[in-house]
Amino acid sequence: MIATVTLNPALDKTVYVDKLLPHDANRIIKIESDAGGKGINASRVLKELGSETVALGLIGGPTGSFIEHVLQNEGVRTDFVRIIRHTRTNIAVQNADGSPPTMLNEPGPQCTADALRKLKAKVRETARKSYAVIFGGSVVPGAPKDIYHDLIHIAHAEGALSVLDADGAPLVEGCAAAPFMIKPNIDEAGRLVGAKLQSEAEIVNAARALCDRGVRLVVVSMGKYGAIAAMDGECRRATPPRVEVISTIGSGDSMVAGIMHILCKKGSLEQALKLGCAAGAATAMTNGAEIGKRDNILKLLDRVTVERIC
Repeated sequence: MIATVTLNPALDKTVYVDKLLPHDANRIIKIESDAGGKGINASRVLKELGSETVALGLIGGPTGSFIEHVLQNEGVRTDFVRIIRHTRTNIAVQNADGSPPTMLNEPGPQCTADALRKLKAKVRETARKSYAVIFGGSVVPGAPKDIYHDLIHIAHAEGALSVLDADGAPLVEGCAAAPFMIKPNIDEAGRLVGAKLQSEAEIVNAARALCDRGVRLVVVSMGKYGAIAAMDGECRRATPPRVEVISTIGSGDSMVAGIMHILCKKGSLEQALKLGCAAGAATAMTNGAEIGKRDNILKLLDRVTVERIC
């Protein structure tokens, strides 16, 4: 089983307009709502691919109930900690021309020490039965910045691998616990090593440097250009197929799910990167309120190339 933990999930609402006009009235064409959060997206894709998964995290209020309902409708098992305050709502305003959306993200509900204690207990119990635990997304207000560091240690103590997909201080603190895998994008990887990454050689060097700090697998995602992965002294470039990108929301989370689905089955890194890139591309072809479906992921699989570059 592969568990996921989302500390600060969201009800993601996408508002479509012809063209966003600041400081003016805008007519809405349509609204789409979906369950959001890195771990939640990963669990949904894992379920699509046939992996056993359970989604953990903190939810509250009707927005939290909506998220749980979406997951249960898709057959994803959940074991959330209920909190008093409502789960946040994130709003994306999408222009008809397909340009990147304008994002309006709430910080999230305040979390109590008791809720975190309950979550840690659930992570400990679940990790005992899991091959890996995926930790993803921003940290809920009220949680310490080193919360991922603590949760990763809990997963390791129970024999599970850990995957971390975050940014800022939570990523830095989490990396200090030596997770099995991290998936920063280029900017996040650059912040981790203190350098602006522009060339492929710089990305490779950064990935290797992060492996030297104790991370076993570093996957630096590069959007439509795929990913650079470093593991056990080797580096590979994974190139996805060219597809019509409608929304990149959830693509990175889908990549993580695809990679771990294969590694959980003891597949090779090359196979894992292929499925990860196919899953990310399939999700990019959706409208942002969906994730890539199994049939579409498998159709793209043979169009992904993976090359060893060092």
